[in-house]
Amino acid sequence: MMTVKLLTCDHQLAALRPAWNRLAAGQPFRSWDWQVAWWRHYGKMADRQLHVLACFEGEELIGLLPCYRRLSALGRVLRPLASGEVCSEYLGLLVEPGRDLQVAAALARALSGTDAQPGEGAQSWDLMLLNAQDPSDRTLQALLQELTRRRHPIETHGGTACWRITIDDPSQQPRGSLAYEQERFDGYLKQVARSHRHRLRKAERHGQSQGFSLHFAVDQDSLQRGFAILTELHQRRRALIGQVGMFARPRFLAFHRDATRALLDSGTLWLAWLQHRETPIAAYYCLADQGILHAYQSGLNPDFLDDEPGRVLLLRLIRRALREGFTAIDLLRGNEPYKSHLAAEPRSSLNVLIGNRTLLGRTAFRLAQLKRHSRRLAAQVMRQVRAP
Repeated sequence: MMTVKLLTCDHQLAALRPAWNRLAAGQPFRSWDWQVAWWRHYGKMADRQLHVLACFEGEELIGLLPCYRRLSALGRVLRPLASGEVCSEYLGLLVEPGRDLQVAAALARALSGTDAQPGEGAQSWDLMLLNAQDPSDRTLQALLQELTRRRHPIETHGGTACWRITIDDPSQQPRGSLAYEQERFDGYLKQVARSHRHRLRKAERHGQSQGFSLHFAVDQDSLQRGFAILTELHQRRRALIGQVGMFARPRFLAFHRDATRALLDSGTLWLAWLQHRETPIAAYYCLADQGILHAYQSGLNPDFLDDEPGRVLLLRLIRRALREGFTAIDLLRGNEPYKSHLAAEPRSSLNVLIGNRTLLGRTAFRLAQLKRHSRRLAAQVMRQVRAP
């Protein structure tokens, strides 16, 4: 028998870790290690209440809608765990393969209830804002169809695109060998425009001639060193362009210290840095799962910008990923030019606004629509004002 439970206490999440991570396979931002670490730090903020809908068949966890609830001017608003300033990508529902429709129907019943009787949690929210969703997520699409059928007002619009390099694997060489790596890397470079290909090869040669050395966090001691390098270089690079880096925010910093320890233990963390002799010159914080390397955060030493250390380090990470059989490098959201130069292609994301079918829910939905459209209009006006 399929049941949906509303989890509102931290201690209820601990026992779910193995099943949660199994359901999140291939999407590290949906993992227990990432999302529960986020809740430990961001859940302490005022007016936040855990609101996770867990779908069970018997004792087996087969689906999750991991959210938190916050009281706002629009009412009781549900948002995904790990959303907001940490910029998690590809958030969404977690579901046992092949159970999309059943889980979507069960979650819809829990969110809206039957026509005669509300389901668990049906009356505990007014508005749901699901940002950074994967538009190809079948369970999400099925859930939206079910909620539409139950007369919930829904609006979807495109979010900021993520950029992904996809690399085929036609090689017949033994996986893990240098020949296998080189053949796949040469194949990748053929995807890059000629002018940018020349720049990549030049950067690689320069890194080799300068003796830049690559280092990885492999245990908690090296993680502590690598994390300190990452945060320092990230802050220094941001300061150079007149910005305050994200790691200056205590909650953001504490979350990542916590998350990286768990991710290292689970084998999904790639935290690497490049050194010139004893001096760190670049660092990358990546998440690896199911053959995809997600390049999440980076830092550069401003004293070595002419050496292009970030490009050199990223190329070495791409080589390692190819040697281990990875098929994609995801550069995540943002339209920085270097991503298209590396032959990455944009992948759309989806933002979803859902109102409860109650009077309060429908009112909150209309107000949220008005707020979004007003912001969009204001942005258009400002662009016109600033135009020469």
